[in-house]
Amino acid sequence: MRKTIIALAAATSLLAFGATAAQAAQAATTAAAGSHAGRPSATPACGAQCTDIFSRVLGHHTILNAYVPGDLGVGGRVGQKLNLKYASNSHPNEDFTVAADGTVSQFCGTQLAVTSVACIHYGGNQVLELNWTPYGNETDLCVGTSGTIFSGQNVTLRPCGVYEGTLFILDSNNAQHGYVPLIDGASTSFSHPEVMTVDPGTVHPTNQIKVETENTLTGGVIPDSQLFTGFPGPAA
Repeated sequence: MRKTIIALAAATSLLAFGATAAQAAQAATTAAAGSHAGRPSATPACGAQCTDIFSRVLGHHTILNAYVPGDLGVGGRVGQKLNLKYASNSHPNEDFTVAADGTVSQFCGTQLAVTSVACIHYGGNQVLELNWTPYGNETDLCVGTSGTIFSGQNVTLRPCGVYEGTLFILDSNNAQHGYVPLIDGASTSFSHPEVMTVDPGTVHPTNQIKVETENTLTGGVIPDSQLFTGFPGPAA
């Protein structure tokens, strides 16, 4: 399965992540106000085809990273952890492409079981895979989980296009301030799905990416640790 790479303006990228136009404009303005040399950015080789994924809790200076020794863009393998790391143009391990694979229903009967929670409840939602792409080179290693999903499970590098856990569903109903929860395609509960979550309390590495049960706080507010968005990553 070959993927279509998103390489869009900031607001459009946010819309692809499930935000409304107003939310996209708000988040783009907020990020632009603080974006100078430390703006999240892919390596120059990856440039605009890469997208920097970041959370609301840590902000746009800390982006998705494959925790691979040396940070040279080589040596990636299945099972290596992912975290959020300070953004730098010289860190190829922070290079990811966002594959806009369509809607959940398009994967039902192939990568997703037709009886899965995803197919039954999220058929019309957008779904994507995040491919580790150091220096602009796709690796066929994607962000995800495998096996029976559980709360607290680490998100790691997994083979692309194989596991339901490498598909992340945009929970657009809970998009807030230009950020959106990303539901793991392997989730088995509609009322309490497992979503991508950053855990700032971890070590080796810090800010590990896990899946945790989506936490709807009073008033339907999702915790900032479970809200993500992305911007294109040309070199600053």
